[in-house]
Amino acid sequence: MFSMEWQRGVAFIRGINVYASKRITQKRMLEICRGIEDENVRIVRIVKTDNLIFEKRKVHYATVSSRLEKVLSRHFGKPVYVTSRSMRTIQLLAKQKSGKGK
Repeated sequence: MFSMEWQRGVAFIRGINVYASKRITQKRMLEICRGIEDENVRIVRIVKTDNLIFEKRKVHYATVSSRLEKVLSRHFGKPVYVTSRSMRTIQLLAKQKSGKGK
C-alpha cells in the first residue's frame, strides 16, 4: 500500500544536453515534465536540465520514472532513460559516502 502523504524524490534524467540531438532549455524541460502532474505527482523544481525534484503519493518512484520517460521520449523522438530515488535514499547515500551513515 502506498502512502497518502507527499513524499519527495529526485529523478535523474540521462543524456540530456550531452548529445546534439537532446538539447533543451531548462524552461522547456520543466514544461514537458509538468505534463505528468496529476493529483498524485507534482514537480517541485528542476536542477540544471537533468535532475528533477518531485513529490508523489499513492504511486511508486518507478511509476514517476516511467511517466517521465514516456513524455521525454515522445518529445525527443528517441528513448530517454530516467531513474528516480527517494530523498531519504539520497540522504542515506550522502551520509555513507561521508562515513556518517554506518
